[in-house]
Amino acid sequence: MRVSIFLSHSSIDKPFARRLAQDLDNQSVTCWLDEGEIKIGDYLIEKLKRAIDDVEYLAVILSPEAVASAWVQREVEMAMSQEILGRRMKILPIMYRRCDLPDFLLEKVYGDFTDDSEYMASFERLVSSVGVVFNRNAFLRQKDGAHLGVAADKAWGLLIPILAKPFHRPFQYIGMTIQEAAREVGASPNGAGNIVVETDDCHLLLEAEGNFVQYVDLTLKFTGPHTQAQGFDSEAILGAVSISPAELELARKAPHFHTYYDHAKRMKIGVSCQYDGAPLSIGFSRKYYGM
Repeated sequence: MRVSIFLSHSSIDKPFARRLAQDLDNQSVTCWLDEGEIKIGDYLIEKLKRAIDDVEYLAVILSPEAVASAWVQREVEMAMSQEILGRRMKILPIMYRRCDLPDFLLEKVYGDFTDDSEYMASFERLVSSVGVVFNRNAFLRQKDGAHLGVAADKAWGLLIPILAKPFHRPFQYIGMTIQEAAREVGASPNGAGNIVVETDDCHLLLEAEGNFVQYVDLTLKFTGPHTQAQGFDSEAILGAVSISPAELELARKAPHFHTYYDHAKRMKIGVSCQYDGAPLSIGFSRKYYGM
């Protein structure tokens, strides 16, 4: 079972939080990051409380803005109430930018991430502290400048939002039974056994083969209309669904279609403009990996 961590942070520290979340994910640690989990219409306090109840650790990213943030204080207080009651929750202070520690964290040892040149050593200590064996090779696969934060910033720069569930990291549904996937996305299979989730901004197709999801296609309606002669930045699309380009091999790049391979997950990813005037779409398949 994967270790899970809630990342509490101020909005100004979000690029660091994204970087940390991606690096932790590469170490098989599940991260709860607000931009990927909170949807329009959610009751924020209730959503945060459920999330904190469901994780083993809350990592609070410390900076002057975070210490002053009422939201960060509230999240830490929720976690502290769990820790005081003797539940499995543990708070992990992470010093990102120098600030005075709040009184309730003074007795805790903190991870020091203030010197970026020492990031890997600090990150290894953090991973070890949650009982995970540090995978140096997975960490070193991250190419300079190609981590998730850069891709997410590209998405924001093109006015493409970071997508929340069920559109967040949609490859996760591949291999699920149709019944499991239906519960996860909150939709029912159609007559062909496929699952479709439709909003004003996105169209998600989970395509069935037998009783399992074998192919996922997500159309980003707000990127249209494109033409097949018009190039696009597929890293921005990857950032929108919270996938780091550093995890992937770019195998083919044409104006209307980019093909990636995720060798760790043995998965093919295609970003495409399917016809003139279409919005961009991203597809995921293990069946066609390497083809």
